[in-house]
Amino acid sequence: MKKSIKGRFLLPFFIGTAIMIAGCSKTNDNGTLTEQAQSAVSYDAEDAYTGWEEQDATNITFDDQSIDVEEDNNGVIVNENTVEIHTSGTYVLEGSATDSQVLVDAEDEGTVRLILNGLSLESTTTAPIFVKQAKKTVVSVEEGTSNTLTDPSEYVYEEDADEPKAAIYSKDDLTVNGTGNLIVNGNYNDGITGNDDLKIIGTTIDITAEDDGIVGRDLFALNEALVTIDAGGDGVKSSNDADEDKANIVLESGSLTINAGGDGVQSENTVTILDGEYEITAGGGSPETIEATTEFGGGFGGQGQGTMPGDQDFSEDNMPAERPDGMEPPTEGDGDDFEDRQPPEQMEEEQAQTNAETEEDDTPSTKGIKAENSLEIAGGTIAIDANDDALHSNKELTVAAGEMTLATGDDAVHADEEIIITNGSIQVEKSYEGIEAESITVSDGTIHLAAEDDGFNVNGGTDQMGMQGFGENETEDEEESTEEEADQGKLLIEGGYIYVDANGDGLDSNTSAEMTGGTVVVYGPTNDGNGALDYDQSFEIKGGTLIAAGSSGMAQGVSDSSEQASFMMTFPEMLEAGSTVSVQDGNGDIVVAVAPEKDFQSVVISSPDLQQDQSYTLYTDSGLSGDETDGFFEDATMEGGTKVLEFSLTSTMTYLDETGETEQASGMFGGGRGQGRQGQDGSEMPQPPSQ
Repeated sequence: MKKSIKGRFLLPFFIGTAIMIAGCSKTNDNGTLTEQAQSAVSYDAEDAYTGWEEQDATNITFDDQSIDVEEDNNGVIVNENTVEIHTSGTYVLEGSATDSQVLVDAEDEGTVRLILNGLSLESTTTAPIFVKQAKKTVVSVEEGTSNTLTDPSEYVYEEDADEPKAAIYSKDDLTVNGTGNLIVNGNYNDGITGNDDLKIIGTTIDITAEDDGIVGRDLFALNEALVTIDAGGDGVKSSNDADEDKANIVLESGSLTINAGGDGVQSENTVTILDGEYEITAGGGSPETIEATTEFGGGFGGQGQGTMPGDQDFSEDNMPAERPDGMEPPTEGDGDDFEDRQPPEQMEEEQAQTNAETEEDDTPSTKGIKAENSLEIAGGTIAIDANDDALHSNKELTVAAGEMTLATGDDAVHADEEIIITNGSIQVEKSYEGIEAESITVSDGTIHLAAEDDGFNVNGGTDQMGMQGFGENETEDEEESTEEEADQGKLLIEGGYIYVDANGDGLDSNTSAEMTGGTVVVYGPTNDGNGALDYDQSFEIKGGTLIAAGSSGMAQGVSDSSEQASFMMTFPEMLEAGSTVSVQDGNGDIVVAVAPEKDFQSVVISSPDLQQDQSYTLYTDSGLSGDETDGFFEDATMEGGTKVLEFSLTSTMTYLDETGETEQASGMFGGGRGQGRQGQDGSEMPQPPSQ
């Protein structure tokens, strides 16, 4: 009988030498990323499902403990309950057995093709399918059939052997294709493992694994397949850390649903996503609530920062006269020993940190998608709920297209070195910090994020950056290292739409920030320990629209060196969420109008429609109508309201309060961190390092 051939291939085949992603020059164009990723996968005609001639195939039928080989084939040996295949060719596997194995140990250079044609195969001692040797093996899941492979919870190995260790285990190249259904129960360790290249094309696979769901050591490629994974370890992994050109994951199309105890997708080199639908839960998903750091010396992000016990604000009037434990604070003249003295609390913290570092190797990584070198997203629909970072790269991360919905207990998008976003949609429903890297560039796309701590954080590139507390000793080498890191990277916004809801700093840069286009709406902290904007060196605006509303205690404006006019209005008290702020020009037209979605006391506004040396009137509590998005109104009209003040933009950065133009705000660290903040007595305050 002749099986019908599918009328189309499932993907374009790129035949020839693979050009690995890691070897390509840095690009962030969607089309270029697609070309590079497709070039990284070498396909041949055997990778696509094709029909087969029955007269050219060897039928192998399992019937409980008996095995029937239909035709006399010297390349097939039945050894008790094991079928040994020693030559290339096509083998049709069907029937069921509760304790059998297919062992491929090919002695020639051809391809071994296994057709799963309604097969239920279980082993009590080892992997049901073990490819010990073959130039290439193709497992084809026949259309209209259901197939199941199950391994035991314990393997029986020959002496000095530790392979196989997955229900389908191949030591060489492996392709799984077809349009049928395959269930894989990996009770011992992994579900499907290919020690070289592993490609899954077109079929439907449901994998349950004690450890990892899928391992493609050198390469894993997914195209038009529907794969579901429930794994105690990682969902999908490419693990070759010995060859810099290998360990790539390319997700071209199809559907991948992962519930992993560890990482959802993890590569020792690159992960590239071109298209498809991906739903990933890692480490049980994000916590129900995320608590930011509450210690003042432990970082400037999160709830409770900049407050005294009992939720009192820091000020010169309520600074503690003695320590909470009753010890008197040190005074001048206590001697040199004080410089090296550590308070008990700090000693306990350092010991706890040492203990945590000791246990770190035993703590599983629980990130959504993690790449050692590069994570590149050029399309697709991605939903991630992760206990740790949702999207993570130890070096570079690029988003050129696609729709992402992220929830995480740590960073939503993190790279140790650089993040480049050129397009796409990123929706962060929950995070500790939203987007974090040593350098961040946004040129287009839509970003809508909620963060318990900072929304954007340019921090020198380390994950979960800490901050040295006041009074802690720092060596000269550490000081030089900190200064070098502070000069690296920047936040650059060239276009797109960015919305930030942050309880810590909204836009935070340890170095500088620059905005040349786009629209940025920041609803920052309601506590005075953080600011909607936070930068160390400069924040220059040359174009675009910026709205940054939040508390006033650490509020910053933008740099005086900006090319576009901006102002910061500080109100005498907190205004409730939804209170409107509108700016009217001399012609009675509304230039800017916003109704912040959180309580606020200060707001920074920059717009191309604001002109230096022009006069404006600021209103609150007006009735606004127009095109509204996230509380920001375009083409707005105003009715009623309270006139707060008339003002002129006398410089590119103008500071205002209810009395008119004023100086930079005073307070604990108020004003402009990167521009020399002043205390209430006019003296310069010490500058805390930002996180």
